[in-house]
Amino acid sequence: MNKLYVGNLSPSVTVEDLEQLFGERKLPAPEQVLLKSGYAFVDFPDQNSAIKAIETLSGKVELHGKLIEVDYSVPKKLR
Repeated sequence: MNKLYVGNLSPSVTVEDLEQLFGERKLPAPEQVLLKSGYAFVDFPDQNSAIKAIETLSGKVELHGKLIEVDYSVPKKLR
């Protein structure tokens, strides 16, 4: 699964902020970023990139003053 949920985002976070964050952490550029208010869905090119993003970012990195959460995106039907 390559689609990730990025949560606990400040309302002022932009797609560019997220892409810059991934670049600073030497993560591959996401194929797609869908930004909502307070969270985003991010598609990575492969599963290894997704795993690395979770391990590198989740609960460890602040963006606009908030500690972000990163995990696999789970479809509503499976929650």
